[in-house]
Amino acid sequence: MPRPYRALLPLFVLLPAPIFLIAILIGKGFSTALFDPRFWLPLCIALIPAVYWWREGVDVTESGIIRRIHIHRYYAFEELKDWAFLSRDGVLVVWDQRDEKALECRQNLTEFPALLNTIRSRITNS
Repeated sequence: MPRPYRALLPLFVLLPAPIFLIAILIGKGFSTALFDPRFWLPLCIALIPAVYWWREGVDVTESGIIRRIHIHRYYAFEELKDWAFLSRDGVLVVWDQRDEKALECRQNLTEFPALLNTIRSRITNS
């Protein structure tokens, strides 16, 4: 996800917490409402998508690719067999030795041209 969205989406998800805290403090002062689970539970649940959006992505190292989408996984370049870039759709697909998709991403990644160039140079198409 491009950098501004990667920072702003979690911020917007977490923004109600300080607003609610300020509203409680202005309305009632320091009270037991601050310790109510009905207040904290929805805010804690909102952390789940915020952390996911913040952490998702693809890292390219010297020896392979780290996929941080859904489940974190490291793929050495030797494990990757084939790739295809569908320019019409803007989708990059990389397959591993077992013919399973190792990575599928759109070209709106922050460093997509660098990722595509690395894959072109390190993975030979079958």
